[in-house]
Amino acid sequence: MTLREQISALIKQGKLTQAKLARETGVNGGALSAWINGKYTGNVETVEEPIKHWMALNERKVQVFVEAPSFIEIPTAQMVFSVLDMARILPTMVTIYGASGVGKTKACQAYQQQNTNVWMITASPARATLSSILYELALELGINDAPRRKDRLSRLIVKKLQKSKGLVIIDESDHLPYDALEEIRIIQEEVEVGFALIGNDKVYNRIQGGVNQAHEYARLWSRIGKHAPIKGSSKADIKAIAGAWGLDTDDKDLMTVLNSIGTKAGGLRALTQYLKLAAITAKAQGTAITLDLILIAQKQMTGGN
Repeated sequence: MTLREQISALIKQGKLTQAKLARETGVNGGALSAWINGKYTGNVETVEEPIKHWMALNERKVQVFVEAPSFIEIPTAQMVFSVLDMARILPTMVTIYGASGVGKTKACQAYQQQNTNVWMITASPARATLSSILYELALELGINDAPRRKDRLSRLIVKKLQKSKGLVIIDESDHLPYDALEEIRIIQEEVEVGFALIGNDKVYNRIQGGVNQAHEYARLWSRIGKHAPIKGSSKADIKAIAGAWGLDTDDKDLMTVLNSIGTKAGGLRALTQYLKLAAITAKAQGTAITLDLILIAQKQMTGGN
């Protein structure tokens, strides 16, 4: 079977689209279409070489691919779900803050997938100004051709959220300045939907200044229905993850190592990466994931000897 026939077969089987292939190979869409239909008159190598590399890469992925467990509802995630439920039902504003790599973002993403009228955006240094964050929210709400003017954005967002009984989640909200947080507070009060501010300790520490009524954050502080700190991953979180990966949670040596990795700052994220790498090695060897493979994966990813 020629390269063109292989690609055509994948497209007919619904496993691939021309748009996806063009995007992942960098081949011009028009040139790719002509090549697939046998009508390309240019230098064939400029089309086929990137496709050959793409095919080889995907073959390697198939060889090492390990299907990781889908979202694992660890105790920390259950706590996040509970706080998000509270924000939506009351409705009110909440903060979920603390250590990185403990599953806050994953839990929020899962909550969004499991519920209707939940919108999630992420702030960043480049998307933290009032106009930028309103624009991001407008796009998430499906407001097409969203304007760039702050006043028009705010009015459109209010109109979209009214009577939705929804929830807006803003991840990495520690990047947001005072004016952005104030506008969010005003929108929340006007439309009566839940808002959840997710981030590190800066989220809480900055707003906490509002305990002092003379502080600029005082109005925002008084509107927060709940502050939910997450200081780190618990042993119960680690046990749930180990079980989802099919590991023996009664193995004391194994669990001691997993707990030492997972309960550190950012440990849950690191542990998941080690387990994925260990699983790839185990698949290649035709064995189950073992403690030794996890330790080897840890050394490979951390540069240890």
